[in-house]
Amino acid sequence: MHPASLLVAALVMLGRPFTRNRITAAMLLARAAQSSELSPAEREACLSLVDELELRNDEASFANAFNKAAAF
Repeated sequence: MHPASLLVAALVMLGRPFTRNRITAAMLLARAAQSSELSPAEREACLSLVDELELRNDEASFANAFNKAAAF
């Protein structure tokens, strides 16, 4: 999938403040960061947003759910 599509989908998910949507947005951003079509700065920005999403979530389950979903 094209990284722009992943980034747009992540933005849509971030517009809805639910844990599941933040997990989905983090997964989409992490996947976009793997794309060679992005510059190193763009990949770093995606990964920084993933870190920020993980820090903003008060639930310990966020990291566990993200890691399980990322394994797919």
